[in-house]
Amino acid sequence: MKRSYWFLAALFVLSLTSTAIADPCLVVYPTGPCMYHYDITEYYTVGPGDMYYDAEYDRGGYVLLEVGTNEIDHSIYQAPGLMGFVVSTDGNDGYVFLDTEFDLVLDGFSNTPMTYVNIIVVFDKFVPEGCVPDIMVNGMPVTGNMYSAGDLVVTTPTPDGNNYSDTMTLYVQWHGCYGLHIWAFADENYNGIRDGGECFTAFSHDSTIPTENSTWGSIKSMFEE
Repeated sequence: MKRSYWFLAALFVLSLTSTAIADPCLVVYPTGPCMYHYDITEYYTVGPGDMYYDAEYDRGGYVLLEVGTNEIDHSIYQAPGLMGFVVSTDGNDGYVFLDTEFDLVLDGFSNTPMTYVNIIVVFDKFVPEGCVPDIMVNGMPVTGNMYSAGDLVVTTPTPDGNNYSDTMTLYVQWHGCYGLHIWAFADENYNGIRDGGECFTAFSHDSTIPTENSTWGSIKSMFEE
């Protein structure tokens, strides 16, 4: 009996652990022009003439396909301003764009209808390191690096009928750095933490700052009154 008890207890702990790391990500992207930076171990591109090329999904002369399956990741194509694809050289995969004031879409793209609860939007990986930007969402200052966006019900079929997608849009303003990453997850256990791999990311870059290698001192001086 004791051995059975401990076996069941272990299963219960594993169940709790799997729940704790199951907070799902949302796809985040700007409504304006952007490029998608992709990991060559996950995706590759093809052009006209290739057997897997599909003109409907051509962005900038290429179609993005999944390594191994040769399928199109429709979640990436949700961004209306997607202009093309670039191989990621720094590990920062996701949508890259030039703007510090923009509409950010939180997309609940899913294979099945579902509800994302307690969505948290995270601003991180500020460039340069040590820089702390001023961030506002819907006209309100963001304290720390997280914004609570509430819940999102996803029940609307996509045009092809194979997936579901509903969105919410946030108006984001920020300044004081070269760039920052944005991502979002549904914090289902309400602990403010998501364990596991990275989510789909948007990288917002200040176009008024010419180079990523600028020192923090020179960047800060650009915003001094």
